Amino acid sequence: MAYLFLALGLGGLIYQILALLGLARFFGAPPPPPAVPPGPGVTIFKPLKGQDAFTRECLLSFLIQDYHPYQVLFGVADPQDPVLPLLKEFQQTFPHMEIEIIICPEKLGLNPKVSTLRQLEPHARYDLLVIADADVKVGPDFLSLVVAALEEPRVGLVTCPYGAGRAQTLGAGLEALTIAADFIPSVVVAFYVEGIRFALGATMAISRQTLSRVGGLASLADFLADDYQLGYKVAQAGLKVRLLPYAVQTLNPTMSVKAYLAHQLRWARTYRVCRPKGYLAYGITHALTYSTAYFLASGLAPIAWALLAATLLLRVALARFSERLCLKGTLPAAAFLLLPLKDFLSFGLWLLSFLGRRVTWQDTPFKITPDGKLTPL
Repeated sequence: MAYLFLALGLGGLIYQILALLGLARFFGAPPPPPAVPPGPGVTIFKPLKGQDAFTRECLLSFLIQDYHPYQVLFGVADPQDPVLPLLKEFQQTFPHMEIEIIICPEKLGLNPKVSTLRQLEPHARYDLLVIADADVKVGPDFLSLVVAALEEPRVGLVTCPYGAGRAQTLGAGLEALTIAADFIPSVVVAFYVEGIRFALGATMAISRQTLSRVGGLASLADFLADDYQLGYKVAQAGLKVRLLPYAVQTLNPTMSVKAYLAHQLRWARTYRVCRPKGYLAYGITHALTYSTAYFLASGLAPIAWALLAATLLLRVALARFSERLCLKGTLPAAAFLLLPLKDFLSFGLWLLSFLGRRVTWQDTPFKITPDGKLTPL
Protein backbone atom coordinates (compact mmCIF):
# COMPACT_ATOMS: atom_id res chain seq x y z
CA MET A 1 0.00 0.00 0.00
CA ALA A 2 2.85 2.38 0.76
CA TYR A 3 4.19 2.05 -2.80
CA LEU A 4 0.69 2.60 -4.21
CA PHE A 5 0.31 5.80 -2.20
CA LEU A 6 3.79 6.88 -3.30
CA ALA A 7 2.88 6.40 -6.97
CA LEU A 8 -0.41 8.25 -6.54
CA GLY A 9 1.31 11.03 -4.60
CA LEU A 10 3.95 11.49 -7.30
CA GLY A 11 1.27 11.44 -10.00
CA GLY A 12 -0.71 14.06 -8.11
CA LEU A 13 2.41 16.19 -7.68
CA ILE A 14 3.10 16.10 -11.43
CA TYR A 15 -0.52 17.10 -12.08
CA GLN A 16 -0.16 20.13 -9.80
CA ILE A 17 2.92 21.26 -11.72
CA LEU A 18 1.14 20.87 -15.06
CA ALA A 19 -1.90 22.73 -13.73
CA LEU A 20 0.26 25.61 -12.51
CA LEU A 21 2.01 25.88 -15.88
CA GLY A 22 -1.35 25.65 -17.66
CA LEU A 23 -2.85 28.47 -15.59
CA ALA A 24 0.15 30.71 -16.28
CA ARG A 25 -0.07 30.05 -20.01
CA PHE A 26 -3.86 30.35 -20.31
CA PHE A 27 -4.38 33.50 -18.26
CA GLY A 28 -1.20 35.03 -19.69
CA ALA A 29 -2.76 34.98 -23.17
CA PRO A 30 -4.50 38.23 -24.13
CA PRO A 31 -8.28 38.15 -24.73
CA PRO A 32 -9.53 39.06 -28.21
CA PRO A 33 -9.65 42.77 -29.04
CA PRO A 34 -12.96 44.09 -27.69
CA ALA A 35 -15.78 44.73 -30.11
CA VAL A 36 -16.23 48.42 -30.86
CA PRO A 37 -19.80 49.65 -30.28
CA PRO A 38 -22.19 49.92 -31.87
CA GLY A 39 -22.04 46.23 -32.60
CA PRO A 40 -24.55 43.44 -33.02
CA GLY A 41 -27.32 43.66 -30.46
CA VAL A 42 -27.12 41.49 -27.34
CA THR A 43 -29.88 40.27 -25.03
CA ILE A 44 -28.85 39.33 -21.48
CA PHE A 45 -30.94 36.73 -19.67
CA LYS A 46 -30.98 37.07 -15.89
CA PRO A 47 -33.02 34.35 -14.12
CA LEU A 48 -33.57 35.45 -10.51
CA LYS A 49 -35.02 34.13 -7.27
CA GLY A 50 -34.90 36.33 -4.17
CA GLN A 51 -32.02 38.63 -3.28
CA ASP A 52 -29.24 39.05 -0.77
CA ALA A 53 -26.88 41.83 0.26
CA PHE A 54 -24.88 41.48 -2.98
CA THR A 55 -27.66 41.15 -5.55
CA ARG A 56 -27.65 44.88 -6.32
CA GLU A 57 -23.90 44.90 -6.91
CA CYS A 58 -24.03 41.88 -9.21
CA LEU A 59 -27.00 43.03 -11.30
CA LEU A 60 -25.70 46.59 -11.56
CA SER A 61 -22.50 45.35 -13.19
CA PHE A 62 -24.56 44.23 -16.19
CA LEU A 63 -26.22 47.64 -16.53
CA ILE A 64 -23.01 49.67 -16.89
CA GLN A 65 -21.43 47.88 -19.84
CA ASP A 66 -19.18 49.73 -22.29
CA TYR A 67 -21.17 48.32 -25.19
CA HIS A 68 -24.37 49.00 -27.07
CA PRO A 69 -26.97 48.11 -28.06
CA TYR A 70 -28.03 45.55 -25.50
CA GLN A 71 -31.15 44.50 -23.67
CA VAL A 72 -31.47 43.04 -20.15
CA LEU A 73 -34.31 40.64 -19.33
CA PHE A 74 -34.88 39.94 -15.63
CA GLY A 75 -36.97 36.82 -15.08
CA VAL A 76 -38.65 35.74 -11.84
CA ALA A 77 -41.09 32.88 -11.30
CA ASP A 78 -42.92 34.37 -8.31
CA PRO A 79 -44.90 37.62 -8.89
CA GLN A 80 -44.25 38.44 -5.20
CA ASP A 81 -40.50 37.82 -5.37
CA PRO A 82 -38.63 40.21 -3.02
CA VAL A 83 -36.18 41.15 -5.78
CA LEU A 84 -38.89 42.90 -7.83
CA PRO A 85 -38.63 46.32 -6.07
CA LEU A 86 -34.91 46.40 -6.88
CA LEU A 87 -35.58 45.58 -10.54
CA LYS A 88 -38.18 48.34 -10.78
CA GLU A 89 -35.70 50.73 -9.22
CA PHE A 90 -33.21 49.84 -11.96
CA GLN A 91 -35.82 50.66 -14.61
CA GLN A 92 -36.29 54.11 -13.06
CA THR A 93 -32.57 54.72 -12.60
CA PHE A 94 -31.70 53.70 -16.17
CA PRO A 95 -34.73 54.90 -18.20
CA HIS A 96 -32.67 55.01 -21.41
CA MET A 97 -31.81 51.30 -21.18
CA GLU A 98 -33.74 48.34 -22.55
CA ILE A 99 -34.67 46.70 -19.23
CA GLU A 100 -37.65 44.39 -18.95
CA ILE A 101 -39.03 42.47 -15.98
CA ILE A 102 -40.70 39.23 -17.01
CA ILE A 103 -42.81 37.09 -14.69
CA CYS A 104 -42.19 33.43 -15.57
CA PRO A 105 -44.78 31.40 -13.64
CA GLU A 106 -44.82 28.25 -15.77
CA LYS A 107 -42.84 25.18 -14.78
CA LEU A 108 -41.32 24.05 -18.05
CA GLY A 109 -39.28 21.08 -16.94
CA LEU A 110 -37.46 20.11 -13.74
CA ASN A 111 -34.62 22.63 -14.06
CA PRO A 112 -36.06 25.94 -12.74
CA LYS A 113 -33.29 28.04 -14.29
CA VAL A 114 -33.93 26.61 -17.75
CA SER A 115 -37.67 27.02 -17.22
CA THR A 116 -37.21 30.74 -16.61
CA LEU A 117 -34.84 31.07 -19.57
CA ARG A 118 -37.39 29.46 -21.89
CA GLN A 119 -39.99 32.02 -20.85
CA LEU A 120 -37.52 34.88 -21.34
CA GLU A 121 -36.46 33.84 -24.82
CA PRO A 122 -39.59 35.08 -26.69
CA HIS A 123 -38.89 38.59 -25.32
CA ALA A 124 -35.34 38.75 -26.71
CA ARG A 125 -34.95 41.49 -29.33
CA TYR A 126 -31.45 40.56 -30.44
CA ASP A 127 -29.81 37.46 -31.89
CA LEU A 128 -26.80 37.29 -29.56
CA LEU A 129 -27.85 35.86 -26.20
CA VAL A 130 -25.92 36.02 -22.92
CA ILE A 131 -27.03 33.86 -19.99
CA ALA A 132 -25.66 34.92 -16.60
CA ASP A 133 -26.42 33.70 -13.09
CA ALA A 134 -27.87 36.10 -10.53
CA ASP A 135 -24.77 36.09 -8.30
CA VAL A 136 -22.29 36.94 -11.08
CA LYS A 137 -20.41 40.23 -11.19
CA VAL A 138 -18.58 41.30 -14.36
CA GLY A 139 -16.41 44.19 -15.49
CA PRO A 140 -17.67 46.94 -17.82
CA ASP A 141 -15.73 45.39 -20.74
CA PHE A 142 -17.43 42.00 -20.40
CA LEU A 143 -19.94 42.32 -23.25
CA SER A 144 -17.48 43.80 -25.73
CA LEU A 145 -15.01 40.94 -25.14
CA VAL A 146 -17.69 38.24 -25.32
CA VAL A 147 -19.13 39.62 -28.56
CA ALA A 148 -15.66 39.79 -30.12
CA ALA A 149 -14.99 36.15 -29.20
CA LEU A 150 -18.41 35.01 -30.41
CA GLU A 151 -17.68 36.51 -33.83
CA GLU A 152 -14.50 34.47 -34.28
CA PRO A 153 -14.69 31.78 -37.01
CA ARG A 154 -16.58 28.62 -36.03
CA VAL A 155 -17.13 29.73 -32.43
CA GLY A 156 -20.56 28.58 -31.26
CA LEU A 157 -20.45 29.42 -27.57
CA VAL A 158 -18.33 31.67 -25.34
CA THR A 159 -17.88 31.04 -21.63
CA CYS A 160 -15.68 32.47 -18.85
CA PRO A 161 -13.90 31.05 -15.82
CA TYR A 162 -15.06 32.40 -12.50
CA GLY A 163 -13.83 32.97 -8.98
CA ALA A 164 -15.78 32.99 -5.75
CA GLY A 165 -15.19 36.62 -4.83
CA ARG A 166 -15.32 37.64 -1.19
CA ALA A 167 -15.67 35.11 1.65
CA GLN A 168 -17.08 35.93 5.08
CA THR A 169 -17.76 32.42 6.42
CA LEU A 170 -15.92 29.11 6.62
CA GLY A 171 -18.15 27.61 3.94
CA ALA A 172 -17.53 30.51 1.56
CA GLY A 173 -13.78 30.25 2.14
CA LEU A 174 -13.82 26.54 1.35
CA GLU A 175 -15.86 27.23 -1.79
CA ALA A 176 -13.40 29.87 -2.97
CA LEU A 177 -10.46 27.54 -2.37
CA THR A 178 -12.20 24.67 -4.18
CA ILE A 179 -12.80 26.81 -7.24
CA ALA A 180 -9.30 28.28 -7.27
CA ALA A 181 -7.27 25.20 -6.32
CA ASP A 182 -9.32 22.44 -7.96
CA PHE A 183 -12.02 23.43 -10.41
CA ILE A 184 -10.42 26.14 -12.55
CA PRO A 185 -7.06 24.31 -12.77
CA SER A 186 -8.92 21.17 -13.92
CA VAL A 187 -10.76 23.21 -16.57
CA VAL A 188 -7.48 24.66 -17.86
CA VAL A 189 -5.84 21.21 -17.95
CA ALA A 190 -8.84 19.90 -19.90
CA PHE A 191 -8.50 22.88 -22.24
CA TYR A 192 -4.94 21.88 -23.19
CA VAL A 193 -5.35 18.09 -23.07
CA GLU A 194 -8.64 17.53 -24.90
CA GLY A 195 -10.21 20.91 -25.62
CA ILE A 196 -13.31 22.37 -24.02
CA ARG A 197 -16.55 20.54 -24.81
CA PHE A 198 -18.64 22.06 -22.02
CA ALA A 199 -19.63 25.49 -20.76
CA LEU A 200 -19.30 27.11 -17.34
CA GLY A 201 -22.74 28.17 -16.19
CA ALA A 202 -21.82 31.49 -14.57
CA THR A 203 -21.79 33.14 -18.01
CA MET A 204 -22.59 31.69 -21.43
CA ALA A 205 -22.97 33.52 -24.75
CA ILE A 206 -24.53 31.95 -27.83
CA SER A 207 -26.34 33.14 -30.93
CA ARG A 208 -30.03 32.44 -31.43
CA GLN A 209 -29.19 30.51 -34.60
CA THR A 210 -26.70 28.23 -32.84
CA LEU A 211 -29.09 27.66 -29.94
CA SER A 212 -31.80 26.58 -32.37
CA ARG A 213 -29.31 24.36 -34.22
CA VAL A 214 -28.50 22.37 -31.06
CA GLY A 215 -32.10 21.84 -30.01
CA GLY A 216 -32.93 25.04 -28.14
CA LEU A 217 -33.42 25.57 -24.44
CA ALA A 218 -36.22 23.00 -24.36
CA SER A 219 -33.64 20.24 -24.86
CA LEU A 220 -32.07 21.23 -21.51
CA ALA A 221 -35.31 21.29 -19.51
CA ASP A 222 -34.70 18.23 -17.31
CA PHE A 223 -30.90 18.28 -17.02
CA LEU A 224 -29.17 19.35 -13.81
CA ALA A 225 -25.94 20.41 -15.56
CA ASP A 226 -27.57 22.57 -18.22
CA ASP A 227 -24.28 24.42 -18.78
CA TYR A 228 -22.38 21.21 -19.48
CA GLN A 229 -25.12 19.94 -21.79
CA LEU A 230 -25.31 23.18 -23.77
CA GLY A 231 -21.55 23.26 -24.33
CA TYR A 232 -21.52 19.57 -25.24
CA LYS A 233 -24.30 20.03 -27.79
CA VAL A 234 -22.42 22.94 -29.38
CA ALA A 235 -19.25 20.86 -29.63
CA GLN A 236 -21.21 17.92 -31.05
CA ALA A 237 -22.52 20.26 -33.75
CA GLY A 238 -18.94 20.85 -34.90
CA LEU A 239 -18.58 24.33 -33.39
CA LYS A 240 -16.00 25.61 -30.90
CA VAL A 241 -16.62 26.32 -27.25
CA ARG A 242 -14.46 29.38 -26.60
CA LEU A 243 -13.10 29.72 -23.07
CA LEU A 244 -12.02 33.33 -22.53
CA PRO A 245 -9.02 34.19 -20.33
CA TYR A 246 -11.34 36.62 -18.54
CA ALA A 247 -12.48 35.86 -14.99
CA VAL A 248 -15.87 36.88 -13.65
CA GLN A 249 -16.87 36.76 -9.98
CA THR A 250 -19.62 34.85 -8.21
CA LEU A 251 -20.59 36.53 -4.95
CA ASN A 252 -21.92 34.22 -2.26
CA PRO A 253 -19.76 35.28 0.71
CA THR A 254 -22.00 33.90 3.47
CA MET A 255 -22.27 30.27 2.28
CA SER A 256 -22.53 27.83 5.19
CA VAL A 257 -20.40 24.70 5.52
CA LYS A 258 -23.53 22.57 5.04
CA ALA A 259 -24.39 24.42 1.81
CA TYR A 260 -20.79 24.04 0.65
CA LEU A 261 -20.80 20.28 1.19
CA ALA A 262 -24.21 19.86 -0.48
CA HIS A 263 -23.09 21.94 -3.48
CA GLN A 264 -19.84 20.03 -3.89
CA LEU A 265 -21.53 16.63 -3.63
CA ARG A 266 -24.14 17.70 -6.18
CA TRP A 267 -21.39 18.91 -8.51
CA ALA A 268 -19.33 15.73 -7.99
CA ARG A 269 -22.19 13.35 -8.76
CA THR A 270 -23.24 15.41 -11.76
CA TYR A 271 -19.67 15.51 -13.12
CA ARG A 272 -19.33 11.74 -12.59
CA VAL A 273 -22.46 11.09 -14.64
CA CYS A 274 -21.61 13.57 -17.40
CA ARG A 275 -17.93 12.67 -17.81
CA PRO A 276 -17.34 9.27 -16.13
CA LYS A 277 -13.85 8.67 -17.52
CA GLY A 278 -12.71 12.22 -16.91
CA TYR A 279 -14.11 12.15 -13.39
CA LEU A 280 -12.32 8.91 -12.58
CA ALA A 281 -9.07 10.42 -13.87
CA TYR A 282 -9.81 13.48 -11.72
CA GLY A 283 -8.98 11.29 -8.73
CA ILE A 284 -5.25 11.76 -9.41
CA THR A 285 -5.58 15.43 -8.46
CA HIS A 286 -5.90 14.62 -4.73
CA ALA A 287 -2.17 14.91 -4.24
CA LEU A 288 -2.16 16.02 -0.61
CA THR A 289 -4.34 13.09 0.49
CA TYR A 290 -2.09 10.54 -1.22
CA SER A 291 1.08 12.16 0.11
CA THR A 292 -0.35 12.13 3.62
CA ALA A 293 -1.36 8.47 3.27
CA TYR A 294 2.16 7.59 2.09
CA PHE A 295 3.63 9.59 4.95
CA LEU A 296 1.69 7.47 7.45
CA ALA A 297 2.08 4.14 5.64
CA SER A 298 5.86 4.56 5.24
CA GLY A 299 6.43 4.97 8.95
CA LEU A 300 7.41 8.65 8.54
CA ALA A 301 10.25 7.85 6.13
CA PRO A 302 12.47 10.79 5.05
CA ILE A 303 11.26 10.56 1.44
CA ALA A 304 7.68 10.75 2.73
CA TRP A 305 8.51 13.94 4.62
CA ALA A 306 9.96 15.42 1.43
CA LEU A 307 6.98 14.41 -0.71
CA LEU A 308 4.46 15.74 1.81
CA ALA A 309 6.28 19.07 2.19
CA ALA A 310 6.68 19.49 -1.59
CA THR A 311 3.02 18.67 -2.18
CA LEU A 312 1.77 21.07 0.48
CA LEU A 313 3.95 23.92 -0.79
CA LEU A 314 2.89 23.32 -4.38
CA ARG A 315 -0.80 23.14 -3.44
CA VAL A 316 -0.59 26.48 -1.64
CA ALA A 317 1.33 28.02 -4.55
CA LEU A 318 -1.24 26.77 -7.06
CA ALA A 319 -4.19 27.99 -4.98
CA ARG A 320 -2.70 31.45 -4.39
CA PHE A 321 -1.60 31.88 -8.00
CA SER A 322 -5.02 30.82 -9.29
CA GLU A 323 -7.09 32.79 -6.79
CA ARG A 324 -5.07 36.02 -6.69
CA LEU A 325 -3.47 36.41 -10.12
CA CYS A 326 -5.78 34.45 -12.42
CA LEU A 327 -9.22 34.89 -10.84
CA LYS A 328 -8.49 38.28 -9.23
CA GLY A 329 -9.83 37.08 -5.88
CA THR A 330 -9.45 38.72 -2.50
CA LEU A 331 -9.04 35.82 -0.07
CA PRO A 332 -6.84 36.83 2.88
CA ALA A 333 -3.58 34.95 3.34
CA ALA A 334 -4.96 33.20 6.44
CA ALA A 335 -7.70 31.57 4.34
CA PHE A 336 -5.10 29.41 2.59
CA LEU A 337 -4.49 27.65 5.91
CA LEU A 338 -7.80 25.92 5.20
CA LEU A 339 -6.32 24.18 2.16
CA PRO A 340 -5.47 20.85 3.90
CA LEU A 341 -8.99 20.68 5.38
CA LYS A 342 -10.50 21.44 1.98
CA ASP A 343 -8.35 18.81 0.26
CA PHE A 344 -9.32 16.06 2.69
CA LEU A 345 -13.01 17.03 2.40
CA SER A 346 -12.71 17.03 -1.41
CA PHE A 347 -11.26 13.53 -1.39
CA GLY A 348 -14.07 12.32 0.87
CA LEU A 349 -16.67 13.88 -1.43
CA TRP A 350 -14.98 12.29 -4.44
CA LEU A 351 -15.32 8.86 -2.83
CA LEU A 352 -18.87 9.59 -1.68
CA SER A 353 -19.91 10.56 -5.20
CA PHE A 354 -19.53 6.92 -6.31
CA LEU A 355 -22.03 5.70 -3.71
CA GLY A 356 -25.19 6.98 -5.38
CA ARG A 357 -26.83 9.42 -7.76
CA ARG A 358 -29.03 11.27 -5.28
CA VAL A 359 -28.63 15.06 -5.02
CA THR A 360 -30.48 17.90 -3.31
CA TRP A 361 -31.10 21.06 -5.30
CA GLN A 362 -33.05 24.03 -3.97
CA ASP A 363 -34.27 21.89 -1.06
CA THR A 364 -35.69 19.26 -3.43
CA PRO A 365 -34.25 15.71 -3.62
CA PHE A 366 -33.54 14.28 -7.06
CA LYS A 367 -31.86 11.28 -8.58
CA ILE A 368 -29.61 11.79 -11.60
CA THR A 369 -30.21 9.34 -14.42
CA PRO A 370 -27.23 7.84 -16.31
CA ASP A 371 -27.70 10.42 -19.07
CA GLY A 372 -27.60 13.35 -16.61
CA LYS A 373 -31.33 14.09 -16.29
CA LEU A 374 -33.18 14.79 -13.06
CA THR A 375 -35.76 12.42 -11.60
CA PRO A 376 -37.80 13.71 -8.63
CA LEU A 377 -37.73 11.66 -5.41
